[in-house]
Amino acid sequence: MQFETRNIGSIIADLAIADPDASCVEQDGIRHSRADIIDSAQALVSFFKENDVTSGDTIAIVAIDRLRAFEAMIALWSLDAAVLFLDPRQTIDEMQAAKEKAGVKSIYTDSMSFARRGKFGFVPPRETAKRFDIELHFSPGSQVRDALILSSSGTTEFPRFRRVTHQAFLEGLWASGQLLDNQIPLPAVSVGSLAFGAVLSHWIKLMINGKFLLSLPLLFGVNELHQALARLDIQSVGLPPVLITDLLEFHSKNTAADDGPAYPHITRMASLGGPISPDNLVRAYRMLTPGVRNMYSLSGVGAVSILSGEEVLEKPNSVGKPFPEVTVRIEDETSELCATGQVGRIVAKPNWKDGAEPIDTGDFGWIDEDEYLFIQGRAEQIACRNSINVNLLDLELDVNRITGVRDSIAFSLQADGSLDDMIFLAVEANIDLALAKRQIRTSLASYRRPDRIMICSNLPRNSSNKIALRIVKDMAIEKSAKFVDF
Repeated sequence: MQFETRNIGSIIADLAIADPDASCVEQDGIRHSRADIIDSAQALVSFFKENDVTSGDTIAIVAIDRLRAFEAMIALWSLDAAVLFLDPRQTIDEMQAAKEKAGVKSIYTDSMSFARRGKFGFVPPRETAKRFDIELHFSPGSQVRDALILSSSGTTEFPRFRRVTHQAFLEGLWASGQLLDNQIPLPAVSVGSLAFGAVLSHWIKLMINGKFLLSLPLLFGVNELHQALARLDIQSVGLPPVLITDLLEFHSKNTAADDGPAYPHITRMASLGGPISPDNLVRAYRMLTPGVRNMYSLSGVGAVSILSGEEVLEKPNSVGKPFPEVTVRIEDETSELCATGQVGRIVAKPNWKDGAEPIDTGDFGWIDEDEYLFIQGRAEQIACRNSINVNLLDLELDVNRITGVRDSIAFSLQADGSLDDMIFLAVEANIDLALAKRQIRTSLASYRRPDRIMICSNLPRNSSNKIALRIVKDMAIEKSAKFVDF
């Protein structure tokens, strides 16, 4: 079935008209029907009109309540306005900088604290008792207007912003569904910020297909996640690698040989927002669900490959075979094609996009004789010290295997008065510094050890739930006392 070229909000509204009492989103223990959500969106249309939001405006939303943010987006779409979601974990200064960079007219929030500190507009609370006739209006031709401003995660620099129309967004959903063979989504648990494109896309895909969504709060414990995944009415989830690691720790006494996977009814558990270690991928297959999958995707290309099923056990170091619809080349320094098994730059081209150009991903890897793609590292994650190259991605994966380490990030800065790089390592762990140093010295060869290290129980994270490299790097540049000599 081809995608619909319509305003996305009109598709969601039509589903509410067709079956208003169908359960749509559960949040904080409360089930909201399709009509409840459209009712709340309609009530916000007048609010935004009174605040001079008009056709063609771009509005940013920073919300603690993800459903309220989604309702505000539908209301803004009915006014032909475009929406940018900001992450509540960003600072006010970062939000203001994003406003200027993305051409945003106003920022709105459901948080009184943000409204006061940032002088943002305050979105009124949801009126659960009020019911309206469903009369949201979406203007003809609005599918070619901007619907969203999507941002990169800003892992290595300030986020880049990209405008996308309703039609283009739906086309992207349709194309990714074709590639991943999941055109129709399954009832799902959703975690994370709507500022992360993968989370926002999942919400929209569920809503336009009339599928049930269980929304966890932005801050939750591993037990809450376990309880959500244990529900038999849930079949799908996308999780960042660090949360999959948390679940593995939670189920550390459970084995496939004894009790079987913890969530056999979860047929899709995707690792999103960063690489998962091969060890944890195999453990997740055996301990959590055989439906676990590791996906490799790129900004501007979309999904490139996926590793799932028994391939997880056979090729856990791989990210799967590239899709036929995406051309992947491994090139050397002269842009010549590398031989099978030879490491080079990964260049990808989405063949399903008209006029698409090959994109240098910035990643290094190789393709084996079975046509599986392997990622060795990223251009910005290769440090040089004493004329020896150090792969920082490998360093992170090795450190993450150490008992007590939840996550880590490594980066380099040029040493003062030297051509060498200094390697910095930030570790998220509930172990003391002395123990961490001993364990790292035991686990790593001397040439790979960091110059400076920081141990912290909770490192700053961005919208995709990755460690916020930009913030941690700023701490190193400013010579924060939290980084100490290794």
